[in-house]
Amino acid sequence: MTTLSAAALAVWSLLLAAPGFAVPPGETAFKSAQRHYLRGALLKHRGDYAGALQAFAAALAEDPDSAYICREAADLTLELGDMDKALQFARRLVEMDPKSAKSHVVMGRVLWARDDTTGSQAAFEEALKLEPRSAEAILSLGTLLAERAPDRARELLKQFIADSPEDAADARYQLAKLEFEAGRTVSAIGHLKAGIAIEPESLPLHYALAQAFETQASTDAALAEFREILKLEPANVAVLDHIGELHFAKGEPEEARARFEEARRLQPADPFSSQWLAADAERQGDWSRAADYLKTSSALAEDPALDLRLSYYQTQAGRLAEAVRVLEGTHERWPANDQIAYFLALGYDDIKQGDKSVKLLRRVLEVKPDFRDARYQLASILEKLDRMEEAEKEFRRLLADKPDDASALNYLGYSLADRGLKLPEAEALIREAVRLQPTNPAYLDSLGWVHFKQGRSTEAVAELELAAARGPEDETLWDHLGDAYAAVGGTVAAWRAWKRAAALAEGPLAAAQKAARAQRRFDPEALGALYLEHLAATHGRVRKLSALCRVEGEVLGRRFSYDGMLTFRGPRELALDILGPLFLPLFRVRLGAEGFFMDDIRTQGADPGLIRQAVAGMFTALRECLSGDLFALRPARYKKGWWRKSWLEAGGRRLYLDPKGARLSALEPPEGKGRVSLDVFAKLQGRLLPRKAAIAGLGYTLDITLDQMQVEFLPDSESGTK
Repeated sequence: MTTLSAAALAVWSLLLAAPGFAVPPGETAFKSAQRHYLRGALLKHRGDYAGALQAFAAALAEDPDSAYICREAADLTLELGDMDKALQFARRLVEMDPKSAKSHVVMGRVLWARDDTTGSQAAFEEALKLEPRSAEAILSLGTLLAERAPDRARELLKQFIADSPEDAADARYQLAKLEFEAGRTVSAIGHLKAGIAIEPESLPLHYALAQAFETQASTDAALAEFREILKLEPANVAVLDHIGELHFAKGEPEEARARFEEARRLQPADPFSSQWLAADAERQGDWSRAADYLKTSSALAEDPALDLRLSYYQTQAGRLAEAVRVLEGTHERWPANDQIAYFLALGYDDIKQGDKSVKLLRRVLEVKPDFRDARYQLASILEKLDRMEEAEKEFRRLLADKPDDASALNYLGYSLADRGLKLPEAEALIREAVRLQPTNPAYLDSLGWVHFKQGRSTEAVAELELAAARGPEDETLWDHLGDAYAAVGGTVAAWRAWKRAAALAEGPLAAAQKAARAQRRFDPEALGALYLEHLAATHGRVRKLSALCRVEGEVLGRRFSYDGMLTFRGPRELALDILGPLFLPLFRVRLGAEGFFMDDIRTQGADPGLIRQAVAGMFTALRECLSGDLFALRPARYKKGWWRKSWLEAGGRRLYLDPKGARLSALEPPEGKGRVSLDVFAKLQGRLLPRKAAIAGLGYTLDITLDQMQVEFLPDSESGTK
């Protein structure tokens, strides 16, 4: 016998035993009702509720006095959401069997679903009159009265629990809700636990218990309950997301990240996990990964602000073309959104499509002429395109609306001065900007630059020195200062300023060529000393430094990788703590006045002696660079090799310069072994500190990458240099 046949016989046996199933007088009608009802029961078992309802209706047509079939039809119609038809069946059922509590319970449920709570209560009350111990009526009425009459609801639910303890899971749930709303959380938790003991796989009970624990700030208990839910619903992305939130709130970011990653694997478009992971990557400064997480979110299609964030991530990651494509798609979906159009225009400017940017900004301003940021960007882009007449018109409109706009005053004044146009007016505009913001280094630079353009170089030097002191990370300020020094005959000072500008710049800068021309006047020894002073001012003279770091390498083909904390206390103490789970130190490395110390490190198959040699070489180089001792070596000599390769020989060491000849890129010890390379420099207070150091030797490599650096430099007065 097949399973289906067994199910059919089971349904039919229940049907024959049902007290409300009337046998019609005609044998043919009776058999027809049997067939229709049995077919409906089987269709319902398969989940075909619409087909089952049609079969029940046909059975009821053949056996119009069967309360059992009518009740089945009413319940099924209610489940399908056809409230009008459900009410018809319920009324017919009550007319057919008015003395049955079950008939009135069905009517109560239908009326409740239709939001007729008064009628529903009356139906349930009638059921209780007919059958005072009716479990269905007690539970239904108790649940209905939970909000309207909680005290009576509580009595009814407790009565149900006493009468039917083995079936009281739902009653426990409803009673827990009442207790929770009354502020009796402990009692509510007790009922929920009792309900779960009766029905361990009840999701409503588990969810309610988890939420109750959360209200008590019992995070661990809540997490345990949500894990139970995951056992029942292992692919529940919303639960995984919430577990991730709870771990993050507990200060367990790694656990949180794992849960969100799991949610994203199950549902890559899940907006919550995508956004959390993107924000997490943003906190770590990993813009590319942040963009990759966010671009899968399903919410992008509905939320233009999310598209803007995605384009921001891509811009920060240097993926400008992708950022523009995202904004173009967003602009197509929301063409009337001026913010999207504005940022798309900025994107076009970033990818050097200024004409597109201008057209788009003009369209934005046609609709929203008081959009100051858009007008300011339009003016600045026109200036960069050397369409100065159009740019000046936009800047003057900005100033007509807001005469004390220091940024617009300075931008217009500097743009005119840089071109040698209307110099007296340019000076007046810049002076007003400086008056409004007297400490702004960019405005002080503009004032010095307009004086330089007017031939007032002595004044320009003083103003540009002040600007460089206030904004030491701006390469343009140093470039201008170099020009001013050169104008008053300060060749050495000009060379230093131009070199500082070239070191700070990430791309090509005219200052590098100016410095190259100027240094032809110096012999190799004098130039070697100048370069060491430049490198000390650019890279060294650190008093204190702390940074998270990643230590990676390979020894005899075996890879290793660790997280740690690097600290420097000038001029001698350099330390590395390799961290394990919960940030507990695994081993330490120290280089101080007493010498080099390193805990034993065990990497399978790796030679500890080679690891020690690599770390000692790396630490020595880093300490010398950070303290500035490396740049105090004398005598020094500048050398230039083929193509653009140049270096310094000082104190028996070789210090390699980058292709621009402005940054330290590598150094070799006197014996010429264990070359340490420096790369990926961070701008900090006008200095450049390497974020990555690497050393390689026979059979080993070692890289240290720094992140989240906190640094304090020695002032020039303590370093003995202006």
